[in-house]
Amino acid sequence: MPPPERDERATPAAPGSWRLRFRRPTLSGVVSAGFTVVMLAVASVLLVIPAVFRVLPMPPEADALTLCLPGIGPLHRFADDLSGMQEELTYVHESVHARQCRSFGATWFARMAATPQGRLQMEVQALCAEADVLRQRGADPVRLVDDTVETLALGYFLGGKVPRTEIAEAVDVTCGQRLTE
Repeated sequence: MPPPERDERATPAAPGSWRLRFRRPTLSGVVSAGFTVVMLAVASVLLVIPAVFRVLPMPPEADALTLCLPGIGPLHRFADDLSGMQEELTYVHESVHARQCRSFGATWFARMAATPQGRLQMEVQALCAEADVLRQRGADPVRLVDDTVETLALGYFLGGKVPRTEIAEAVDVTCGQRLTE
């Protein structure tokens, strides 16, 4: 490393002292440094969120959770006590959410999950996929539609966030034809 340049214009504080001269930062240097800091922050967040998602306890009423991250895609977390038919239906349900995440992206997924109408649209598709599996195994289609409306009204939208008539209409539109074919 070369010795620092002596600043001839400055008055030294003591004989033989040296003063370092730094160049002014350039615009491209500042932009490059800013980009590096932003990329490191994004990478840190994208590594921390999945780690926290895995460590936090599952809500007791949830069989599974799907998290949709930009650049990563869907992450699933399943309850430990799932088995048999419940486990299969939960995997079918969460695979629909994974497909929604991959098809539409993390921003769409987050926006939909944040509003009652968006969540209704997402959950109806997932619950209709579950109902379709049960119909293929011989379950009564009319009862499946009724059960899907009940599940949404009591399990997802308890408290009247979405009117029951709107839930029933969404289920009829999404599940109706598929279950009665």
